[in-house]
Amino acid sequence: MECLEQLLKVYVISEIRCIEGAANAKNPLMRMFMEQCAIERSDFILELWHTAIRPEENVGLSDFYAWHNQLYGKNYLEMTTGSNLNIALLDRKALEICECMIDMNLPNPLACLLLEQSTKIKADLLALVHIRALTEN
Repeated sequence: MECLEQLLKVYVISEIRCIEGAANAKNPLMRMFMEQCAIERSDFILELWHTAIRPEENVGLSDFYAWHNQLYGKNYLEMTTGSNLNIALLDRKALEICECMIDMNLPNPLACLLLEQSTKIKADLLALVHIRALTEN
């Protein structure tokens, strides 16, 4: 599923950008928000793994580790995006992909997960605008 692969790539980059944003935030409110966003993205990636990629129960640690290396690379802790990709732009792209996939004929658990995630993305976009407005003044 090409859309799923694109969504995962956007989420991995977004997670890394949120970690970078939290590490570089000068305002504690923005730092906490970025930390929470990074955790949410990581959780969603893991939920996708269990829902769409490997729904069966008997998955070995080596399979999960290989998938993690495929997504993040081997030097995950030293990884940076190498660019100043806007987190809001990444969220809008993820929202676009989620909404496109929701319109497909997907299994119900995956469709529900994507619908829930699209709601979270919309809330995060709104919260980001609000936090930026609060911290700029």
